[in-house]
Amino acid sequence: MELEISDFQGCKIALFCGDKLLTILRDDKDDIPCPNMWELPGGDCVIIMIGA
Repeated sequence: MELEISDFQGCKIALFCGDKLLTILRDDKDDIPCPNMWELPGGDCVIIMIGA
């Protein structure tokens, strides 16, 4: 899967603890984008419509 910059909407944050960068290891599941890869905390924007 190849991702384009325009495929992402949201935000990420770089968190430091002293001189260490905190990251998240994604689940190793075939049904999610970029499985088993390291990433920064944050996420995409999800709009939930209830009763619309």
